[in-house]
Amino acid sequence: MNGEPATDLTGRLPVQGSQLNFVPMKKAFILFISLFGALNASAQEVPVSKIILVRHAEKASDDPGDPSLSEKGKQRSVLLAALLKDVPVDAFYATPYKRTTQTIAVLAEANGHKIQNYKPMDKANLAEIVQAGKGKTIVIAGHSNTVPPMVNALIGKEEYPLMDDNDYGKIWILVFKGDKLVDRTVLNY
Repeated sequence: MNGEPATDLTGRLPVQGSQLNFVPMKKAFILFISLFGALNASAQEVPVSKIILVRHAEKASDDPGDPSLSEKGKQRSVLLAALLKDVPVDAFYATPYKRTTQTIAVLAEANGHKIQNYKPMDKANLAEIVQAGKGKTIVIAGHSNTVPPMVNALIGKEEYPLMDDNDYGKIWILVFKGDKLVDRTVLNY
């Protein structure tokens, strides 16, 4: 309009022949989390809580009862930490298995927090975690057969089936204002 070439949302000139230019996923994710941080600051009387749930990353075959992460799983844990590096997280929870703990260890260390164990099949334990996380951002790492049921319990309906055993890259982000679910997002990373 003013004689200058139009730019996309990142300030870059469009690539010749491209239809759309997208903000990279990481920037969009940070913007999403930041917007709800601002919502939290403007509504002090009703706390805004963010619960981020992930399934553990790819596991090795070193121990059938309690495997560590494979090399690919270790790479995914670093990717998760990079994706969430600008999101201040207040608490981290993992089942008492190496693979869940190792999945969020890089992120927890970057945030200066220790990982607390929880019992994924204990609904009272989940309720305690949610209560302790009021007005905070928490990360919970679980398993293919525990994360979807936790998400379903938190959103109050059976929407997500158990995960395929080869699906390691989903992140659920649930945002609550008080006890009311105000947003939920599922990302693949």
